[in-house]
Amino acid sequence: MSFQGYPQFVIFLVLGIGIPLAILRPYKAFLLAVLLLTAGNVKIFNQTRTSWLGPYLNLADVCLLVPLVALFFDKFRSKRPVRLPLVVPVLLFVLTIAACQSFWRLAWTYETARAYRWALQTPLAFLIGANLVSTPARAKGLIGALLCGAVLAAVQHLYYVWAGWSLLNLQAYGVIRTIAYWGGCMSSAFLVTAVIWKLPANIWKKVAFLMVGVLFLASLVLNQTRSLWFATAGAAISLLVLFKIRNRIIHVTKLGIIVVLTVLTMALVSHYVMPGLDVLDITISRINLLFEGTARSIHIGTRERAFKAEMTSWMTGTLIFGRGLCFFQTIRNPENETKHIAFDHLGYVTYLSQMGLIGLLAYGFYFPLTVLRDARFLWWHGGDPMLRYLGLLGTASILCLSIMFLMSSSFLGLGYFPPGVLYGSMWLLARSQKRTPQKEGATISQCQQE
Repeated sequence: MSFQGYPQFVIFLVLGIGIPLAILRPYKAFLLAVLLLTAGNVKIFNQTRTSWLGPYLNLADVCLLVPLVALFFDKFRSKRPVRLPLVVPVLLFVLTIAACQSFWRLAWTYETARAYRWALQTPLAFLIGANLVSTPARAKGLIGALLCGAVLAAVQHLYYVWAGWSLLNLQAYGVIRTIAYWGGCMSSAFLVTAVIWKLPANIWKKVAFLMVGVLFLASLVLNQTRSLWFATAGAAISLLVLFKIRNRIIHVTKLGIIVVLTVLTMALVSHYVMPGLDVLDITISRINLLFEGTARSIHIGTRERAFKAEMTSWMTGTLIFGRGLCFFQTIRNPENETKHIAFDHLGYVTYLSQMGLIGLLAYGFYFPLTVLRDARFLWWHGGDPMLRYLGLLGTASILCLSIMFLMSSSFLGLGYFPPGVLYGSMWLLARSQKRTPQKEGATISQCQQE
């Protein structure tokens, strides 16, 4: 597909607005980048091109450049040093070791450089969030940008579904996978927080939030990604356990009833709005693929081939440091020589094969546990309701991605800037709260009632 003209104009538009804004109003420029990277289709962003830098500058790169410039000018004006969370150099260390192996084995190519460039997005986002989101007011702005971005992503996703229904044969719709709009699981993270967080008392705000929730659920179901479904449900249940919420069974039952009613309502609406599109049948069919013998073997075959290929490569390579980023491009699919083995369907195997034991420990354990520690601290000890919600959202996000890490997720690809800045902001605000005496009355029971 060619992305000429209009996408190139968008790149120059974002540069023309983002860079001056980063100089004059750094934090607003940062929020603009968060909004774009949360709302955008990361595949389309990555496929945009300019005539002067070709594949080495796309819309995703521009949206990352703007907050980096904003970080520089924010620090320049405040005259405060740049904070460097320990998790950032740890991730950069394992990534650099893996990238150097790729450059040595496969030479410096566009593919090897691209893999390293993609993987840098998460630690850079963490660093940016850990330096820019320094107050509850800024945290509120970040949450607003993430929420608006997730809403725009869901709207785009539903439009894509409608376009697919109207342009393609209805029989082919069942295989359409619209995974490009998940935005680092932000929609799922916001949904999971609704299990605990109390809706506002204002009736109009309550209706607005309920409508957003239905929108996220509709996008989640029509995404057709089973691992995302399981991750969202698992994160909701895990959240109740981690935060020691009372009446867990009641919360889970309410959540289940709401999900079932939403799916049935979507099926009814789509029956009249898009005749022939059976949402309920699509959902049941995706679940049944896990249990039907022949279909199950076909759909699990991708992960089986990846597991065998990547485990073999890990065992024959360096067990501690792996084989390097992007080495998977050299592994052909034995059933189709024109294709390569798919990677990152099994996160823990991908990290073993590409970055070895040290990479698995860094990304599979150290990184999520660091995020979870800061998130729980903000929930229990955040003196401001916005900080407690930030901790709740961060917990929901890292739980979703950690569960998906076993099946489909990888912090080495695009789309992880939004959760990255969320985690970095929690790191900074948790340490700010530790230095600030807490107000009396912010008790655990109050936190549970929010």
